[in-house]
Amino acid sequence: MDDLLRYLPGPQSVAVRYGATAALVFLAYGLRVALGNFSGAYGFLFFILPVVVSALMFDRGTGFFAVALSGLFVATLLDWGVKPGGHLGAILLFGIIGACLVFIAEGLHQALEKAHASQRTTALLLDEMSHRVKNKFAMVASIIGLQARRSSPETRQALEDIASRVGIIATVHSYLQLSRHEGLIDLSEYVPGLCNSLKEALCGPRAISLTSSAVAAMLPPEKALSIGLIVNELVTNAVKYAFEEGRAGNVHVDLDQKQDRFVLTVRDDGRGYPPSAEAGLGTRLVTTFATQLGGSATWNTGQRGGCVITVSFPA
Repeated sequence: MDDLLRYLPGPQSVAVRYGATAALVFLAYGLRVALGNFSGAYGFLFFILPVVVSALMFDRGTGFFAVALSGLFVATLLDWGVKPGGHLGAILLFGIIGACLVFIAEGLHQALEKAHASQRTTALLLDEMSHRVKNKFAMVASIIGLQARRSSPETRQALEDIASRVGIIATVHSYLQLSRHEGLIDLSEYVPGLCNSLKEALCGPRAISLTSSAVAAMLPPEKALSIGLIVNELVTNAVKYAFEEGRAGNVHVDLDQKQDRFVLTVRDDGRGYPPSAEAGLGTRLVTTFATQLGGSATWNTGQRGGCVITVSFPA
């Protein structure tokens, strides 16, 4: 609809409207004359197009003007020495059909404008709703942060983790509102954008590099949310615990598609994954989210040290 309305001109002066209409009719007349006998007995059909186009582009008046002017040109092409009554009836019929087409084209133009206005109103309402939802998320995060500052260190850490998860949900909402793919989220945009946000929030002045890559695939928001929460838990855990204080390191997030499965890999070159490590809240959350995706998660020590977490789930 937007593409169609983009090609329809806005309000124009009388000279422009009727001049453009006359040019369209002259063009149809020239084409009819150029074809000559090749157009056969139905040469008047060439004038249907300027009638419809002028009414669709401008208004009813230009449409009727196109009908009248086309009727005059049609009259010059007829042999009035043979069956003048039949010719007159044909021109009259052409005028009636042309007038009907004018009303139809004008009605279509008005319907398109009303639909477009309704679409813009709906878009504004959705933007307003999205803005309010984002404000609610920000309010929740602020309340959690305020409570965290007044709590003990252990409680503060737990509340900050909750605030981070709320932020992931807000991020999915933002990507969904900006989505140009009919409610689906493009992972090649979403995962790197999420990792950039995590890098700013977690790494700070520390010499830790966080890089990411993701396959160009479209997923519904509920699956993208689970992926985002998994990435948040794994990256947060790697930045906080994989490297001794002050040590430089690298964390890489990769989302790939192998045949009929997605494979999410988060690896670091830190201290590695101890076999005797107990499953904390973050590990349990990752396992839960992976199960929601219909897949599983595994933790291993990399070939060159560090930790490699792989989450595999059906595409």
